[in-house]
Amino acid sequence: MKTFRWIISGLFLLYAQPHKAEKHSRRAEELMELNDFANALAEYETAIQFNPLSAEAYANGGYCAWRLRQNRKAVEYFEKAERLGVNFSPRLIVAYADALQRTGQPSRARPLVERLLAQLRPSDPMYASLKVTLQQLKNAETYLQNPIKVEIRNLGGALNSPAPDYAPVISADESVLLFTSRRAGSTGGKIASDGLPYEDIYISEKRIDGTWSPPRNLGAPLNTPFHDACIALSADGQTLFLFNSENGGDIFVSRLKGTKWSSPKNLGSPINSKYWEPSVCLSADERTLFFVSDRPGGMGGRDIYMCRRLPNGKWSAPINLGPPINTPYDEDGPFFHPDGKTLFYSSNGPSSMGGFDIFRTEMRPDSTWSPPINLGYPINTPGDEIYFVLSANGIHGYYASEREDSYGEKDIYLVDFSTLREEKPIAQQADSLEPKIEPASEPAPISFRPNLTLFTGIVYDAQTREPLEATITVLDNVKGDTIAVLTSNAATGKYLVSLPAGRNYGIAVTAPGYVFHSENFIVEETQGYREVRKDIGLEKYKTGTVIVLRNIFFDFDKATLRPESKAELERVYQILMENPKLKIRIAGHTDNIGSEEYNQRLSENRAKAVYEYLIKRGVPADRLSFIGYGESRPIDTNDTEEGRQNNRRVELEIL
Repeated sequence: MKTFRWIISGLFLLYAQPHKAEKHSRRAEELMELNDFANALAEYETAIQFNPLSAEAYANGGYCAWRLRQNRKAVEYFEKAERLGVNFSPRLIVAYADALQRTGQPSRARPLVERLLAQLRPSDPMYASLKVTLQQLKNAETYLQNPIKVEIRNLGGALNSPAPDYAPVISADESVLLFTSRRAGSTGGKIASDGLPYEDIYISEKRIDGTWSPPRNLGAPLNTPFHDACIALSADGQTLFLFNSENGGDIFVSRLKGTKWSSPKNLGSPINSKYWEPSVCLSADERTLFFVSDRPGGMGGRDIYMCRRLPNGKWSAPINLGPPINTPYDEDGPFFHPDGKTLFYSSNGPSSMGGFDIFRTEMRPDSTWSPPINLGYPINTPGDEIYFVLSANGIHGYYASEREDSYGEKDIYLVDFSTLREEKPIAQQADSLEPKIEPASEPAPISFRPNLTLFTGIVYDAQTREPLEATITVLDNVKGDTIAVLTSNAATGKYLVSLPAGRNYGIAVTAPGYVFHSENFIVEETQGYREVRKDIGLEKYKTGTVIVLRNIFFDFDKATLRPESKAELERVYQILMENPKLKIRIAGHTDNIGSEEYNQRLSENRAKAVYEYLIKRGVPADRLSFIGYGESRPIDTNDTEEGRQNNRRVELEIL
């Protein structure tokens, strides 16, 4: 009798277990219809516990895991379903191949895609996208076999958290880093539908030893009880761009006034529209803006657009960058380097390894763009890489990625290019579905030598040593064009100006009630990268104050004013017109090369040339005088060319 009960119990279990598995699978299917993949996966895993031989539960559970970006679990479940002999649908094959690709196994994913393509007709809606996927798998195999020699470092648990951390932005000198995080303690304390806190913006400063300070929440007005994400920071760290989901997704801007950020302001038309604008970047001179939009009229998906600042301060109508940058697929995350010509961005088009890859292109002198270059592996992976930024010196890149050593889903990583050599390209971006991939044994050339001067320091009152909010005007001395107008920080006096190669720059620092200060930089094309630190003390107008005119140029060994001097001379003229009681003495100085008599005569003639220019402009002669001091009053050593250059000068003395 006991044996009979055991048999009955066993038969009941054999019937009940599959029945329970089927019940959970049906519930999972209902949840999948609602796109609730998290709970659907839980139901499929319960079904598997009741029936470990359910190939369908493994296959559909793998699909749910893939939709949740749990790619390793997805591969594990698809493999078990495959061993159990499941007949994969096209949808499951695509998910299986993508999960393999994103876990670094493109050689296993490619046969799946090739077999599916062989079953489809070219007219099938999936055919074209699968052709792109196949090309991306081939790209991934090539790049994985040819890694470039860069070091990628997680910025560590002091900055990253168990929650997603992403979208890092930096100032050009790497002194400050801002990023977006879903960590606990967000402003408002709300939890989104995905179970994570709302996005907030955090800031970290670089310390003297090169490490980053513990990040702090920036609080109001940047962070609100809703999602707040940073997407770009100006080179001087004083203009921040944010994304907000209102109006279909718009870009906002906030400016740092002293120690406080202003309330974010919608950029409005023509940049924002009723469509999606998820990312933006600003050139270092703040005269060119790049942004991304999925508005109609583009090449397909999201495209990168460019606007120029008009003389009235507004932005011009957007221009689609077109090929070879934009493709029928998605481009996003633009970053325009302070060198004034190099654009980094992400694309999920045919030249990527799968998902978004980071590319680099350069603006040519005729305003066309060079063929974009994939940054290669291990910077790019078969997953998504987006929102890449690079320091002014070209040594450190920052971006978010999902990697084995991540503290959370996404972490912020540093890419160290310091040991990378120039190398041969593997692939270029293309706007066709099947770009040519040039066979190569060398990785892609992502290292470049930025040609620019980073001019930085603090502006302060020369008497009180208090920081000043000053206007910094950058001019092209040859063309006479105003290149940029920037402002030093009111609380710290800090300023930062990026000067790309190939120009003669005049820089004027002005503040109400203070005598202007000028600097000159001639940045040669072959000069490379350099940083110039100069703290500038401004003097108030008073008798005896001396102004050095650093942008007055003469022909060699002559007293003939060169055209490049006009902007500086006009600035002196404006000062005299705005201050009608001001009287000045114009003094010429030389180095010690040549005889004292010759230098005395040359310095006097040069001072006279400035005097005569101002007289012709209408300045009364009784407000001006001139004198030559020759080599008698050096302000620097005459033992170096740089010192002699400083000694060759024209000064104004307030009388």
